[in-house]
Amino acid sequence: MKNKPVLAITMGDPAGIGPEIVLKALKNEEVSQISYPVVIGDQRIIEANLKTLDFSYKLNSVKRITDIRGESGTIDLFDLQNIQPSEVTIGRICKTCGKASVEYILKACEMALAGKVDAVVTAPINKEATTLAGFGELGHMEILAKYTGTREYATMLVSKDLRVVHLTTHYSLKRALDYVKRDLILKRLVLIHQSFVQWGIKEPSIAVAALNPHGGEGGILGDEEIREIMPAIEDARAQNIDARGPFPADTVFNRAINGEFTVVLAMYHDQGHIAIKVYGFEKSVSVALGLPFIRTSVDHGTAFDIAGKGTASAESMIEAIKVAARLSRSKRL
Repeated sequence: MKNKPVLAITMGDPAGIGPEIVLKALKNEEVSQISYPVVIGDQRIIEANLKTLDFSYKLNSVKRITDIRGESGTIDLFDLQNIQPSEVTIGRICKTCGKASVEYILKACEMALAGKVDAVVTAPINKEATTLAGFGELGHMEILAKYTGTREYATMLVSKDLRVVHLTTHYSLKRALDYVKRDLILKRLVLIHQSFVQWGIKEPSIAVAALNPHGGEGGILGDEEIREIMPAIEDARAQNIDARGPFPADTVFNRAINGEFTVVLAMYHDQGHIAIKVYGFEKSVSVALGLPFIRTSVDHGTAFDIAGKGTASAESMIEAIKVAARLSRSKRL
């Protein structure tokens, strides 16, 4: 078990495409070559999806990490037995599914904190379902941050050679603008720098995207660049952080793709997500910054509209597993 990392892979919302893409990813030869995956989920839901996909896997019940077999044709499964198939309507939001999906996350988190697994890879959950279940946090990162007591954290999206971190994610655009503040931008720049240093990149270059068109045009189109963003960049540079900008958002991502910068800091959700998904939607992966363990995720949702049809792409899940395995061993993206 020492030559490959052990990865806890959560099943996601039972009514979505999570179970399907996990099973499809496990059929990828490279996944088994680079890791020992253990699925955190419910055996009955997994069996139902195996039947839908016509996959002939055997299931190995895992109670302890030493139970992992890592054998071809076998899925190592930590069965939480927390949902009945009769409670699941594929493609529909439900409270029970939301509760179960969070329990998979918390179990994987517990295993990671205990050092039983080397990284966590998460399938998608549905925020409406988790809210119905009583979890007020907005997503994976908020749930994991609360559980681990992490104060400074962020989401980074990776697609091929483009890396984007967000100042804010799941806020309305109006509310997100309230977070474009000097101190918050500086905290994010420090977190980005520290994370990349931990991954072996000693001097990462961080491009900061402007908020306003053309970088505000000297204040004519908005003055956040002058009042908040530039001062934060100067503060970061005073701490020997290679922060640059702010650069107009319509050019900075292309410059990063061409290798000019290590990573881009976007000011709000869509500014960064659109760039990533236009550049490489299928292979885009989410990487957590700030957590006490490695966590990667698919960069898409539960896709209720195609759940249960067997047509969901597992490319993002495969990439998430690859990135988690790579970070676990070499600490490099």
